[in-house]
Amino acid sequence: MHTATRVLIVALTLLAVTPLHSEEAPYQATTTTDPQIAPADLELLLKPLRRDELIVETEAWLALLQAKVREISLAEIEAKQKGREISETKQDLKEQIKEIQQEAAPKVKSDGSSPGTTEANQPSAQIEQKIQEKIETLDRKAEEIVEAAVDVNQAVADSNTANAKEASGAAKDIAKKTEAVEEAKAKLQQAAAEVEQADVELEDKVKKIGEAELELHAKVREQLLANINRLHEEQTALTDRVRVVLAALEAKGGDVAEYRKYVDAVSGLKVDVKDISATRAIILGWLKSPQGGLRWGKSILSFILIVVAAKILAVILSRLTRRAVAMNKKCSDLLRDFLVNLVGKAVFVIGVVVALSMLGINIGPLVAGIGAIGFIVGFALQGTLGNFAAGLMILMHRPYDVGDVVQTAGVSGIVQSMNLNTTTIKTFDNQVVVVPNGSIWGNNIINVTGSDTRRVDMTFGISYGDDIAKAQQILEDILRSHPLVLAEPAFNVKMHELADSSVNFICRPWTKTSDYWTVYWDVTRSVKERFDAEGVCIPFPQHDVHLFQQKA
Repeated sequence: MHTATRVLIVALTLLAVTPLHSEEAPYQATTTTDPQIAPADLELLLKPLRRDELIVETEAWLALLQAKVREISLAEIEAKQKGREISETKQDLKEQIKEIQQEAAPKVKSDGSSPGTTEANQPSAQIEQKIQEKIETLDRKAEEIVEAAVDVNQAVADSNTANAKEASGAAKDIAKKTEAVEEAKAKLQQAAAEVEQADVELEDKVKKIGEAELELHAKVREQLLANINRLHEEQTALTDRVRVVLAALEAKGGDVAEYRKYVDAVSGLKVDVKDISATRAIILGWLKSPQGGLRWGKSILSFILIVVAAKILAVILSRLTRRAVAMNKKCSDLLRDFLVNLVGKAVFVIGVVVALSMLGINIGPLVAGIGAIGFIVGFALQGTLGNFAAGLMILMHRPYDVGDVVQTAGVSGIVQSMNLNTTTIKTFDNQVVVVPNGSIWGNNIINVTGSDTRRVDMTFGISYGDDIAKAQQILEDILRSHPLVLAEPAFNVKMHELADSSVNFICRPWTKTSDYWTVYWDVTRSVKERFDAEGVCIPFPQHDVHLFQQKA
């Protein structure tokens, strides 16, 4: 009893000190430690992760993208402000020159001296003091601007240290723009020194300082725009990696619609067309960027090459298909043309879809959209689909071919062409009739030229008073002597009917299908000529009318 009690106490103690469940530490993103990781390597790192872990990775990459977009927005705001400063500086320069000219005019009138003399252009102490203050202010600003430009250049250099061989075009452009800012600063300092030392007119001093200031602002703005191009390049690289993460999350059942909307909203290059200089600088920088214009150039070139290759491959496979089908003698011309066109178009369409993927277009939704459109169109065009199905049945069963004489759907003529929806028939009076395949397949189809030989059915009548044996002998002689009448199968001449006005003979020779009407017309003419020569009468319907006069 005591032993059982001790065991129970030990068990309760273990339950008390042992936690009921262990809480795992929340998952932390690991793939964002190297934002410049190659997309292919990133795919491999994401492959073993679960959906909940991929969601954490997605949020981490989106945070990097969001920070980069915010940095771009601030840089664009700074560039716009610098543009406004340039406009204000130009306006101030015009106003100062105008003010100096207005002050100089009264002196010329009162002193009688010309505007070019020292007396007429003697600057006032107040304006000289403003110029000196402006020189000091600009010199201080120039130092600050150059320091900021050098810091940006150094940051770019540090970010490209790991991939020095693949330094971006935007980074190199920033280095050039930084040198240009330093040159502009040197020019400004040189202009200030010249103004302080030289005994020149006040108006010239203002112009010289103003032009140096404008040049400095312009160079700084160019440096800011180059920095924006670099940031856009980095954003594009981040966007590529975010799309890789989204694809991995979507493949494992994650909902990425909201993420994709954000990525699409912040992607792309937006420019202010009113600011021509900024637009030109951004576009040129984008064209030189490996993540921008150069990549798109390669993608477009790849697209064109793939489409051309797909077209060439489609032509080659179409010819091979035509040769392969031609080896089967039972294959109709319609089926041959259909297979050749199907192979060529299918290969070309597949090539275009693959080429679209080279442009960064996600072909998955594209294929799904085509399927949805196909369903809607198919529902709306049920009759057309019925004709399509009938066309397939005609191709499979081959009731006729191009060049055959057919009678179907109330139309008689020669088949000129056929596709999966319609058959074009040319009638004997040279009319072109386009018949839906559904109407043909739903009716009787008589292929007049379906066989190599054909029997010509004719009927000739003689009067009741003529010699039957003689008439039959004449008909047999005519058929036997005609060169286009076949010996096998043998012709057939028989007395067939005792009609109202004549004794009718059937005359049925065999001939080639192409000679049908020649035999028909020749035999008919020969029978008339021989009957007339031999005194055999060809009767025509007669009616005897007897009139009886009835007496009143």
